Amino acid sequence: MQVLRFADCPPTPWKNGGGITRQLLAVPAHAGIDDFLLRLSVAEVDSDGPFSRFDGIDRSLAIVAGAGLQLLDEHGGQVLNRDSEPLAFAGEQAISSRRLEGAVRDVNIMTRRSHCRHRAWQQLVHGTLALDHAHGLLLFVAAGDQLHIADGTTLGCHDALWQATPGRLTVHAAQPCRLLLAEVEWTGANTDAH
Repeated sequence: MQVLRFADCPPTPWKNGGGITRQLLAVPAHAGIDDFLLRLSVAEVDSDGPFSRFDGIDRSLAIVAGAGLQLLDEHGGQVLNRDSEPLAFAGEQAISSRRLEGAVRDVNIMTRRSHCRHRAWQQLVHGTLALDHAHGLLLFVAAGDQLHIADGTTLGCHDALWQATPGRLTVHAAQPCRLLLAEVEWTGANTDAH
């Protein structure tokens, strides 16, 4: 299990220059923006405009702070806010965003479709929750102060963990926590990279 601390991740400019991103996880560990197989990042959206293009990548996007985004593509528009389920879309898709009110913080999960795929969802936990997963599991604390893991680890708001192998992860929250979860299945060649 790999613990990923938000406070330990320095900000870097977006690929298209429209904001900043903190990368919490890249698989393989030293992969760059053009050769990762799996990536978890948190972005500060400071301006309106187009999303960066990521060919061959499947993405899930969730809002964790701010009023939200209006997303526009060739089919129309939709609003994404903190209560919305993560939006799944292809990295090649032309999407522009407009902030509803002020700055927004969002979380991006990206997988290279030639090697793996993911399914993301939100989960509220208050008390103890056992998460059984048949593949790798990403967990991100979207809201809440403390999430306790059965091994004694504590995650704060916007911390994350990556459990690369199937199994069960038991978590406990004394106060409500909102989690962003993603199960990651390796499907292609070189799956030993994880």
